[in-house]
Amino acid sequence: MRLDGGSNAWNHASVPPVPSAPARRRRTGRLPLAAVRPDYELIPVNGERLLLNGEAVPPPAGAICAVSYRAELRPSSREVLSHLFTRHASVVLRARITGGRSVDDYESAGVDDSEWSMESASGAAATLLGLPVREVGGGALIDAVRFDTVGLAERDIVVAADGRPVRTATELRSALAGRNAVQLSVLRTLPDGRPDAPRSVRLARHPDGSWGIRVATAERRLEHGLDARFELPDDLRGPSLGLACALSVVDAHSGGALAANGTVVATGTVDLAGRVGAVGAVEYKAWAVRAHPQVRRFLVPAEAPEDVEDARRVLGGKVEVVAVTTLAEAVEVLHGPVRRSGKLVHRSADRWTGVAMQ
Repeated sequence: MRLDGGSNAWNHASVPPVPSAPARRRRTGRLPLAAVRPDYELIPVNGERLLLNGEAVPPPAGAICAVSYRAELRPSSREVLSHLFTRHASVVLRARITGGRSVDDYESAGVDDSEWSMESASGAAATLLGLPVREVGGGALIDAVRFDTVGLAERDIVVAADGRPVRTATELRSALAGRNAVQLSVLRTLPDGRPDAPRSVRLARHPDGSWGIRVATAERRLEHGLDARFELPDDLRGPSLGLACALSVVDAHSGGALAANGTVVATGTVDLAGRVGAVGAVEYKAWAVRAHPQVRRFLVPAEAPEDVEDARRVLGGKVEVVAVTTLAEAVEVLHGPVRRSGKLVHRSADRWTGVAMQ
């Protein structure tokens, strides 16, 4: 399986192609291991790979690419041995990649993560370009629960707090701000996926000040003026497409100039506020980038300094590794500050105004 984040493909000229295997029975995954290797095929996400509001995008000055890695989550004994003796490949415990989930659940979540990431990328780009963005949802979905948080479980949906409707994760965070306890109206998700009848749960802060839950917007939709559709490989999974795809949308609105100085590769999640989040397997991705001499810059999340150092160690001086914290910062790194009406325009924490709508 090809993964783009949290957690790449094998298609470089110096590496002999792997012959196609005959059809066989579904693997059982008896070995609790994963066989991991770089994906030497960069994935362009701008230009002809992008449809914006139903229209093709003019050819850009250069390519903006995502990068992935390959992980066989049900490896055979032969594949395990092969990866142990293959350069830049490795064998790790499967749980290190899946977080303890079953392979089927992990792969299904990867599809959801990809869709969520692409939605957020378009929303973050719209915000950066000055377009109004509205998040609509069906409540705040409990994505994770700390072991000592009582009354709530993963997949519960909070629909009200102290009697006030909650439609998004942002609305729940606002309801919790400055409070020590709150009465929630919660829908429990049944095994068949249907919500149960609402129930009341009292949620209080832990002694360390946290609420002990992580939330996301249930049935999220983003309403804005950008309809971005990407033509990407069907086997690509994971959330780290976000930064590259958001840059692609901005690139289409800047005359295709973001990669004018050479191919740009980017990895990282992007949330609706434009914050760039950490992803996994950055070292594997750096080995893939190194195989392409046309790449000039590799943008990685600044959130994980050890990943930044891994990328710089692998790439040496061959490619400039740039650590970024926001989409706005990434755009300025590539485009630079511009002059508008005689004034120099710089980035701010959540908005970059140096891109002209075209």
